[in-house]
Amino acid sequence: MTSLEANINFYETHYDMLRQWFLRPGEKVVLGDKQNRTCRFCGRTPPEVTFRKVAHAIPEALGNKSIESVYECDDCNEGFGRGIENDLGNWSKPTRTFARIRGKSGVPTLKKGGDGKGWRIEYCAEGFNITSYEDDPIYQIDEANRRISFQLKRDSYTPVAVLKAFMKIGLTLLPDEEVGNFQHLMSWVRSSDHSRRFADQCPIIHTFQPWPMPNDLIAAFVLRRKAHVTNYPYMFLVLAYGNEVFQVQLPSEKHDRALNGQPISILPFPTPGSPDPARYGPSKVRVLDLTGREVVKGEVVSVQVGYELAVHKAGLDAATDA
Repeated sequence: MTSLEANINFYETHYDMLRQWFLRPGEKVVLGDKQNRTCRFCGRTPPEVTFRKVAHAIPEALGNKSIESVYECDDCNEGFGRGIENDLGNWSKPTRTFARIRGKSGVPTLKKGGDGKGWRIEYCAEGFNITSYEDDPIYQIDEANRRISFQLKRDSYTPVAVLKAFMKIGLTLLPDEEVGNFQHLMSWVRSSDHSRRFADQCPIIHTFQPWPMPNDLIAAFVLRRKAHVTNYPYMFLVLAYGNEVFQVQLPSEKHDRALNGQPISILPFPTPGSPDPARYGPSKVRVLDLTGREVVKGEVVSVQVGYELAVHKAGLDAATDA
């Protein structure tokens, strides 16, 4: 049995697929009942709160132009946007740029802060436009392997706020009948007090697919543990965009109590294999610990891209991205 077959077998044995979406721009999905407006996160109804703003079920920064919800009030919408979703945007920006993920204002530009005279990476119709200086290099070229390695700094973020933002997506996508099983998680995600302890043993499984992927497709799945299974987490969100897949546990105090902090071995959610394994290699899986409560500043993230052809012209280097 191959690793992909083993992963498929694991999820067919232990989990049911409650919901799934494959979203592209131009498609429209609206979750909820416009005639029965109750905020899923704070429980309030009109006229105490309003529901005038568009609430994206998946943040627009991640490329979502399709799926909205009508059960997130304007107060919660604004609070999430200024808070945890901003942290998620800062944390994910470097990889979103290179995956060409179009947010509200297009593909995000990466640049050095300060006086505006430093390095800059910008995506336009012709491809990436990269400005760099000898005294402030941001990349190294490996001509033998046709790879360019970038060393980039993330904008400031709080790790646990990023975790909350992922879990908030999962809570938004839950079917109505499951919401009551996640009231503690709902309260924790909504709280701006990041010192409050919860979900301390919920690492994210991150899969990076190093081959060309569409930049306008989002896949989202909600998985629930089968009724006869007791020794695995109750619910998972799987979210994929660009080259990345994030598998996020949604902890339920009611249904996960039996786990009681015990170590669990989980296989990553199956992703399609590379169309050319010899060229692109296998998927890369790692576990992300986003439980830190302190603001992270100046964190360096390494991004590698491949190219097919390098053109040397008048002292300038240009590369055609693979």
